[in-house]
Amino acid sequence: MTIPQVVIPLNNYYFYELQKNKWIMELTKKQTIWGIILFGTLIGLNETVIGGLHIQYKSVILSTITISLLSYARYKIPRPGTSFIIILIAVLFKLTDLGVYFCKPAMLVILGIGFELFASFLIRSNNSKLSGYLSTCFLTSIVTFTIFAFFERYVVGNEYWVSEKFNDYIFVKAPLTAVFSTLLTITGLLSIRQLKPGFIDSLVKKPVQSQLILGFLIVAMWIAGYITANYQIS
Repeated sequence: MTIPQVVIPLNNYYFYELQKNKWIMELTKKQTIWGIILFGTLIGLNETVIGGLHIQYKSVILSTITISLLSYARYKIPRPGTSFIIILIAVLFKLTDLGVYFCKPAMLVILGIGFELFASFLIRSNNSKLSGYLSTCFLTSIVTFTIFAFFERYVVGNEYWVSEKFNDYIFVKAPLTAVFSTLLTITGLLSIRQLKPGFIDSLVKKPVQSQLILGFLIVAMWIAGYITANYQIS
């Protein structure tokens, strides 16, 4: 007598997690490096282009995008220290495009250190729960904005950081960044999880083509950032 086999279908979430773990295991050092450079370039481009605009709540917009990109990078490359390396690349991007005088990377560095510290505790390599990422976004926003406000007012002694701007940065912009970065991270991570496993496999099975495309995009973004920055300064 033949016993019929019972196939239990996996739900989409569990199936994707299996594919994600498989992808992480098959990542080569070159692919990891490419990913770090790509996210560092994206953050640097964000800081250079949007940072050069004269708009209200610019710091909220900049930090929201930067924190969300750090979250996506941590999700794709869940290794300790990667977030800080990404920020260093972003700072190099800004220095290359804007120069030392216009770069002013203090907030970006503080943001990177804060995110890396919280991610090290709340985001583990085998922890794909949204709560870890969302907690990291929220705490990074609140803590780093507060530290930067104290840094500018009491360490640097910046005369523009009077009580009104100081309080606005801590009690208005920090919470706004926490909310918006959390929402953007949720949207992005849920979208990433909807990617078909075949798309992920194609990146692993065709590393040469993937690296060529990434290389072209990265070079194009550095050139675009340099042109935009020089146009804004002039």
